[in-house]
Amino acid sequence: MHGVPLLDSSAIDPPPASAPVRDLRRVPIHPDHWYPLAWSSEVRRGKALGVQFAGDPIVLVRTESGTIFALEDRCAHRQVPLHAGVVEGEFIRCGYHGWAYDCTGRCVDVPYLGRERLPNGVRAYPCHEAHGLIFVFPGDVALAKERPLPALPSAEDKAYKTRRFGREVKCHYSFMHENLMDMNHQFLHRRQMGQMRARSLGRRRGEDWVEVDYTFAH
Repeated sequence: MHGVPLLDSSAIDPPPASAPVRDLRRVPIHPDHWYPLAWSSEVRRGKALGVQFAGDPIVLVRTESGTIFALEDRCAHRQVPLHAGVVEGEFIRCGYHGWAYDCTGRCVDVPYLGRERLPNGVRAYPCHEAHGLIFVFPGDVALAKERPLPALPSAEDKAYKTRRFGREVKCHYSFMHENLMDMNHQFLHRRQMGQMRARSLGRRRGEDWVEVDYTFAH
């Protein structure tokens, strides 16, 4: 009986560290793009919201004047999350020892030091508000002006049904893309959705986007 000889995996040399990663499931999310990290309505005037990008904590701040900015969510003093602090005017003040930061991440006030000997600040992220969403650029700041903001007018268009999904899911981002594009897996949700049958009407594809039209029948 002929068969395929088994290979001893220990005898196979691993690829060099410099070899490109071919497996999409091992490719991290690219930071040099604009990402929506919150809905505008989630960050009220004079309030802060703690969010995350790829595990990195970020605080979104809306000042008393309505300006929105984003900083790394930690105080430079004792690493306490800044979103637990308070917004005062155009600054956010840490709730632990009262260190205050402006929109650039610069420390602008320490109550017991005054403003003569101010310590280092924290990282600031380019931040932009559009289509009812708050976008943050987590990558190279120098590239922020070169990379266009995603055009998502449908988020505010009543002709579209926009679904909010805020649950944290422990999976590679590509699995989420596949799940959201696969409208025919309603059998999995048959108790919630009923006997719905999805049929694709066509799709449109751009350089970095794809849009699919579906119709549903019971």
